[in-house]
Amino acid sequence: MQKYIELLRKPMQVKPESLRAARQKSSSTPPHVYRLNYNESPYGLGPLSEEALEKAIKTPYVYPDWFSVELKTNIAKLYDLDFENVVVGPGSSAMINMLGELFINPGDEFIFGDPSYEAFRDVANDYGAVTVPVPLDDDMNYDLDAMLAAVTDKTKILVVVNPNNPTGTFIDSKKLEDFIRKVPKHVITVIDEAYLEFVTDENCYSMLKLIKEGIDKPLVIMKTFSKIYGMAGLRVGYAITDPVMADHFGKSSNAWNVSFIGQKTAAAATLDQEHVSMVKNINAQERDKVTKVLRSLNCKVYDSQTNFILFKAPIDNMEVYAKLEEQDVLIGAPIGMNRVSLGKPEMNEKFIKIMKEILS
Repeated sequence: MQKYIELLRKPMQVKPESLRAARQKSSSTPPHVYRLNYNESPYGLGPLSEEALEKAIKTPYVYPDWFSVELKTNIAKLYDLDFENVVVGPGSSAMINMLGELFINPGDEFIFGDPSYEAFRDVANDYGAVTVPVPLDDDMNYDLDAMLAAVTDKTKILVVVNPNNPTGTFIDSKKLEDFIRKVPKHVITVIDEAYLEFVTDENCYSMLKLIKEGIDKPLVIMKTFSKIYGMAGLRVGYAITDPVMADHFGKSSNAWNVSFIGQKTAAAATLDQEHVSMVKNINAQERDKVTKVLRSLNCKVYDSQTNFILFKAPIDNMEVYAKLEEQDVLIGAPIGMNRVSLGKPEMNEKFIKIMKEILS
């Protein structure tokens, strides 16, 4: 038996190993290595957020505003919401952990798509929930009917990641709206929109509209500054929900722990929408380019609306991973396939060059 394991909470004593790559090995890499495996934005901060960061780092001795008033106010203005609709936390992973800390009792059922973002499976296991993974179909799309059929009286949380990670695919938002309205009121419906800002298909839009309409059920929309805003290292995530649910989130210590530097940079980032549009447009161009090349190399490529692409090469996925790693390009290797994050054009060109060498 592992030493001191009896001191852990019971769910942690029996928790299975996380499937997240970030939980399995160090993410530390030399500067010359291309990290096309973590879905980071290589374009970094916009001019306003960069200026705010440079100013904030001069006063690291200052405690943050525990209520994050400026940040919440700016997020509310960005989406034309009320201040009371906004919850913030030190990264989207911390926001996900709040779901377990606040709402999960041992034995509660937790429904999610499979494959999807593994942080949700992790938090279910962390707090003793019964995981209910619902397989995606052959095209890596959510089976919403199957998810609805999986709901029981014991279901506490149901999660949809849209667009989905690691597949990059999305659910038609009108269908998702209809689905959310059908979920029973005793279930907390969580929509993770971490990658929504990269979407160019008009059929995929935010479920914030349901919050604005005052939908009468517990609905939580999760978002992040880690992706298109280029702030993954500063750890700022947020959720939009109704004021009563937002007040419940405030009972978690994570809701009070966004750093001073993170708050100031993120608050400014909400005003950097020209930068966001630039990143979105370049990403879309690179996504189309890389998709076409991979398909020309006889790879099965899933249509993506994100800053990454899931593909199945005609050779083993770990061989693809290893050959790219040999030339200082890191990509992901989930679910027997490969996932490549979209970098700057020169980074993507190096990836394409190596892939042509591997598969030619």
